[in-house]
Amino acid sequence: MKHIRYDGSTITTGDDIAEAVVEYAAALGANGGTDTVHVPTFDAHGTATTSTILIGPASQIVVSDAEEDELEPEDEGFVRRLREASAAAGSVEVVHADRGPSASER
Repeated sequence: MKHIRYDGSTITTGDDIAEAVVEYAAALGANGGTDTVHVPTFDAHGTATTSTILIGPASQIVVSDAEEDELEPEDEGFVRRLREASAAAGSVEVVHADRGPSASER
């Protein structure tokens, strides 16, 4: 599981979901785009929720590890759609200094 910190709020979601959000934010930032994303999350009581975040060139998103939990949200459709949106965001290649081009760009 991962915590996504955004604009003073923290949401908890699955690893793949958090990675897709960060990749999409990087793609949008590289291309000057903006979008709202409805992220599958869950609250402190384990109830499934959705958090909506606005992602754009000025977004400051921090992702960190959360405690492991068997309730980790998984949403392959969401991850696929966000990775497709990342690829469609523009032709500028997103580069992550620690690992090269993003998974969606390979």
